[in-house]
Amino acid sequence: MLWHLLWITLIVVTYDLYRYYHEDDSYDYSPVETDTSDNNQKESNMEETISTRQLALNTIEHIGSEPKYTEEGYIQFEYQGVIFLMETANDCMFVNLIWAWCYSFSKFDIDEFARVRQVVNDINMRGLVSVFYSITDSDDVAIHIKKNFLFVPQIPNLEEYLKLMLDTFFRTARTLDIEVEKCRLQE
Repeated sequence: MLWHLLWITLIVVTYDLYRYYHEDDSYDYSPVETDTSDNNQKESNMEETISTRQLALNTIEHIGSEPKYTEEGYIQFEYQGVIFLMETANDCMFVNLIWAWCYSFSKFDIDEFARVRQVVNDINMRGLVSVFYSITDSDDVAIHIKKNFLFVPQIPNLEEYLKLMLDTFFRTARTLDIEVEKCRLQE
């Protein structure tokens, strides 16, 4: 078994060395035709230099929301009457979008906790978003929805892309309500 691994490693290293020393500099593979005009060059340089945080702020404004910063450093904005939080970093191409408190119930209601736990596990198995709950200082258990997704200027129609991501939150909250009610009726 060890000899097989050594042979495979030797073949891979040999192939990489061969490619490194025998690359043809005149061959430039590009699956998409590009226009090398000055305007496109300036736009691509602008897209490369914009930070993820600035891109998020611009996109949130384009969908008709007003972004604000929270004390924790999140971007807070309202969309269709719901307050969302977005966590961004300038050196990361992914963002975290959070809908806090999309559902809540009393922590003393054990039956409701069992229903919600079952529904949250079912939703998380689908993998579209992450649904989790936290116990607060008051007598409530809060349900939150979170999604991590790619957010770069190369995505076409970035505003519609963000709206699509936000739509998954609304669908998940609706599914949560419906499935909890189904569990309640089955009892």
